[in-house]
Amino acid sequence: MMRYWILVLGVAVGACSQQQEQDKQKAPSVLSDKTDLRQRTRKADHAVHDLLPVSGDTLIAVKWHGGLAITTNAGQTWQHLHDQRDKPDFLYIKYLTIDHNYVLWGLDSWPGVHEPPYSRMAYSTDFGKTWIRREFNPRIFFPYKFYSCARQPVQIITYNGQIHHMGDAEGQKWKLVKAVPELNYSVNDTVFGDSYFDGARFKFLETGELFSRTSRDWKPIVTIKPISELNDVCACDGSIYLVGYNRSFSPTPHYLLQITNSQIKDTVLLPELEQLNLRCDNQGRLWAFDYRRVWIKAGNRLIRRY
Repeated sequence: MMRYWILVLGVAVGACSQQQEQDKQKAPSVLSDKTDLRQRTRKADHAVHDLLPVSGDTLIAVKWHGGLAITTNAGQTWQHLHDQRDKPDFLYIKYLTIDHNYVLWGLDSWPGVHEPPYSRMAYSTDFGKTWIRREFNPRIFFPYKFYSCARQPVQIITYNGQIHHMGDAEGQKWKLVKAVPELNYSVNDTVFGDSYFDGARFKFLETGELFSRTSRDWKPIVTIKPISELNDVCACDGSIYLVGYNRSFSPTPHYLLQITNSQIKDTVLLPELEQLNLRCDNQGRLWAFDYRRVWIKAGNRLIRRY
């Protein structure tokens, strides 16, 4: 498989990367559907909107239909919270992060199509047990997604592509940091064939070229063929992980690539899935999730954990 990949690799530094050393033995590429879930508190709702690696073996999955699933043993077991619509503690968010003070922040935003736009934020100082909520007037201030990485002071992206830094402990005061034109969702994308990932820290062209953002410009990282579309990019433990496919082929093969020291360290051939997203925990482990499942990368395998 390796001969199909042509690489022109430079140096990439991701703002959210973890710089640790590891030595993984190369093994056959496998996507495992085996789930090591030995205990559940209730029937699992596998639809996942976001995944937050908190610290160590603790992760929180944001459930698509509302609520959270929390694991403290790297996905062996999960506890489900705030997912009952008929209960007063029901929580619906789309994105989740944790700040440098270990306060959890959730965000639910919608630009509006046939209904008015909205932006709602919630935060928890007791690790998700209770939540304080507030709603913004999107005509005045429209938080759309989180920009900061886990365990950093909270920054958000507004719908018109501005980065704002939280100036208090309650999400009421915000300071404009900069504008990122590529993240302006209020205008139509007029540049065909490019896409942005990780808060526009990475740019990918349909020609297979990947760039990382520097303080002044875009720096080439790698050229990969025959991938023409990426689902996600993640810097993790000194490597860059890419998940993507070539839309010219049918059935469409999906690939997960690990790029280390100017070489492809391993390649995982994936079945045709929903869009796969990538996250890195603070131990340098890669996690992947789509609409239905969560996996952890172990060597050249993805092992299902939810």
